[in-house]
Amino acid sequence: MAEKEVYNEEVSKRRKRIKRIKEALTGYLFISPATLILLVFSIFPSIFVFYISTLKWNMIGPKQFIGLQNYENLLFRSPYAPEFWHSVLVTVEYVAMSVPLQISISLVLAVLLMKPIRFRGFFRLGIFLSYVTPLVATSIVWMWMFNEEKYGIINAFFTMLHLPTVKWLLSFPPALVAIVIYVSWHEIGFDTIIFMAGLSGISPELKEAAEIDGANANGVFWNVIWPLLSPTTFFILIISMIGAFKMFTPVFVMTSGGPYNSTTTMGFYLYVKAFQDWRAGYASAVAVMLFLFIFALTLLNMKFTGRKVFYAGEERKEESNG
Repeated sequence: MAEKEVYNEEVSKRRKRIKRIKEALTGYLFISPATLILLVFSIFPSIFVFYISTLKWNMIGPKQFIGLQNYENLLFRSPYAPEFWHSVLVTVEYVAMSVPLQISISLVLAVLLMKPIRFRGFFRLGIFLSYVTPLVATSIVWMWMFNEEKYGIINAFFTMLHLPTVKWLLSFPPALVAIVIYVSWHEIGFDTIIFMAGLSGISPELKEAAEIDGANANGVFWNVIWPLLSPTTFFILIISMIGAFKMFTPVFVMTSGGPYNSTTTMGFYLYVKAFQDWRAGYASAVAVMLFLFIFALTLLNMKFTGRKVFYAGEERKEESNG
């Protein structure tokens, strides 16, 4: 009798083990298409870029292994190093101008669009439309809006106000400012929607409690809404900085890196070296450095800015652990 019970228990364990294996295989089968796409179009190309960065190759002729020479060139040796570090400086300037502008405007718009105003749905749709429009098409439109002649709508507006016109895309720093304005217009739709999602998750009871305690509108925002929005703000900050470092299309369409390389970002510099100078190895080294800059900056943000992020329920979790 005891042997039969032991046998039945072993059979039951074996069946459960087989069931778990089948469930795991089913799960892996379902995620295999996405995994295959990720491997083919993301992971493998990334690894291949590291490999190409150790070569001297024009994408047509034979490959020549040169080790870390491409990295030495772009970091230390003239004329490569001055060009590379100039593109880094332009990229940092662009990030420093565009990211705070996008976040601040998006936050203001999100707060306004959460209020019970007339035609709120229409305004929400209008703001988000800028994000879903194609970059190339809207870059061309804005390029004409920034045209230095009087038929450029922005300079025409300045002329109506009897203000001096600006050679937006033909002088520095207006060229970089013009790109910042355009990209901010294009990206605020996404950031505004994310901020609105964060605002919708804040309980109205917290705002009412603050108002009962005597807080005015500014006090409610800075002491209740802003701290609870910190996870959303942190997410937008990381995504915006990564996107800003990779920015390429507006520069390519509107200025081609000019005037005098004043808008040559790292993304555009990479393109020039790869598809105009046909130096695939050197361009791959630039891509690797761009990845390292973004990775390091993300880690720094997570270490220093991430400490100030307040996640709702943290205190409750700590209390329950205590």
